[in-house]
Amino acid sequence: MSQLRIYWTAEWQDAASPCAWVLLDDRGAVRESGTGNLASMPRADESIAIVAAEQVLCVPVTLPKIKARQLETALPFALEEFLLGEVADSHVVPGSKLSNGETLLYSINRERLRRFIQACESVSIRLRRAIPEYVLLPVREGEWSVAWDGQNGMLATGHQTGGVLGRGSEQQPPAALMLRLNSATPTALRIYFKANIPADSRAWPQWDGMTLIHDTQDWDWRSAAIADEMPNLLWGKFAAPARLQEWWPKLRPALVLLLIVIVIEALGTNLEWWSLAHEKRQIQHSMDSVYQETFGATAMVADAPLQMRRSLARARHAAGVSDDGDFLPLLDRFATEILALPGSKVNGVRYADGQLDVDAHLASRSAWDTLQRHLSEQGMRMQVIDVRDSGSAVDVHLRLGA
Repeated sequence: MSQLRIYWTAEWQDAASPCAWVLLDDRGAVRESGTGNLASMPRADESIAIVAAEQVLCVPVTLPKIKARQLETALPFALEEFLLGEVADSHVVPGSKLSNGETLLYSINRERLRRFIQACESVSIRLRRAIPEYVLLPVREGEWSVAWDGQNGMLATGHQTGGVLGRGSEQQPPAALMLRLNSATPTALRIYFKANIPADSRAWPQWDGMTLIHDTQDWDWRSAAIADEMPNLLWGKFAAPARLQEWWPKLRPALVLLLIVIVIEALGTNLEWWSLAHEKRQIQHSMDSVYQETFGATAMVADAPLQMRRSLARARHAAGVSDDGDFLPLLDRFATEILALPGSKVNGVRYADGQLDVDAHLASRSAWDTLQRHLSEQGMRMQVIDVRDSGSAVDVHLRLGA
């Protein structure tokens, strides 16, 4: 994914103001770089603002418990004593929490940030992140790092903290650095020259009373690594809308797993349906064959089980033998079961077309459950038309068949 980095300094006024920029390719290598207004910059998959150190104040503060929905409004007041202007003019962003319980807060002018975002949007540059410059400066354990151009510099003290140092010289350290050294003392100051500083302007600082390490590797915001955990000033109301490609790496494993489950479920369901349908066709063909073997190969088959049952009933009647679906056999089987239930009785019986309609009174709900189970075990076809449960007894209307 290509990346456009815009170096946003305090000299910026509007969309016509020039800014340094760099375009990185998918591997993070510099493809193009230059200086120009926002409209002249190339487009990339991702756009990031590198905010010059003098624009961002970083202060560690011990915060009281604040509800998440009130955080954006409350944070500027936590920095009130450190701000020169009005609290309402500052946009404050929470950073990481330190081991001593303090939370890093980053403050930037709210109106300038709003104008810069709008200027970028007006030329179709959608900023995803705005990162303080000093958090890009590498810091080793126990050391502080200084990015120096011969007269001015910035400081990184580790844990994504730092700030602008202001003016100094080869012999005189910046006043801001001296103030910071009064509150904490690192084992050494590692000095980096900023990239693109001419050789004749490079004079290593010789500051008395400090352990200085002159690093031969230049520091360049254009190629400095940007980690996900670095603070993003586009937070709260200024937060960039989420993009699908940002969530895709997190969602992809779950979606792939879900797709696999759906495919397996669909295949299993279709396989089971096909198996049951095949089995049904085989049973249907077998019943049709049995019927035609019994009543002639020319017999028309529409519903083999029903036709077989009716034909068998007619054959039995012709021979003077009763059928299981006749009135008396049905009534005898039902009566045997209900008489075995104390307190139960038959209130009415109707018979038509091989079906016996019975109105019965059962002494209890358990008697009704027992009756249903016994009729089912006998292989009788039962349809419950109506059930009226009075609490102590049950009145039912059943339709029975062989």
